[in-house]
Amino acid sequence: MATMLTATLAGGTAAATEIGTMAQGGKCDYNQLDKPTIRSHKGKGDDRYNDGKTKKYGRELILSTGKITDNSAAMLSGKVRKGDEVWVDISHDEGNNWKGACGNVKATKKGQKIYSKWYKHSGGTVKNRVIRACARTTTGASDTGKRVTWCADIGDVKSKAGARWWSDKD
Repeated sequence: MATMLTATLAGGTAAATEIGTMAQGGKCDYNQLDKPTIRSHKGKGDDRYNDGKTKKYGRELILSTGKITDNSAAMLSGKVRKGDEVWVDISHDEGNNWKGACGNVKATKKGQKIYSKWYKHSGGTVKNRVIRACARTTTGASDTGKRVTWCADIGDVKSKAGARWWSDKD
C-alpha cells in the first residue's frame, strides 16, 4: 500500500513516505467529540515548530486543540478548494501503525476553513496517543487539478524516517 500511495503524495518527503502507513492499524473506531469552545493549536507561538503550521499549495494545516480539554482535530485554511479534505491519523504505538482518516471532512465551497471531527488526545483512559493532521487537496488553483495527500510535517515526535507528529504532551 505504501508504494501505491507514495506515487501520488506530495514531494517525496519523509512524511509522504510514511503516509502509506496510515491505514495499517485499520478502520478509525475512536469516539468523536464535540468541538471545544476555547481552541488553540499545537506548536502555537513556538518558532521550533513554525508556529504549529504546515503550509503547502496555498493552504495551512494545523492540529487544533482544546484549551481546557485536550481534544484535537485537523484544521485546513487558506486557499481551500471545493472537495479538499482534512482528517487526523491516530496511533498508540509511536507512529508504527495508524488508524487513518479519522473524522474526514470535505470542503463544500472555495475558501472554506474546515475542521475534521474532534478526538481525545490525552486524559482519562487515553494514554500515549499521537495524532497527525492530514489533508487531500489540489496542487493548483483549480477544483479539478491533480489531488495529493499530505500530512503536517511538524510536531514534537520524530520518526526514524524523519516524519513528525504531535504527542499527548502539552
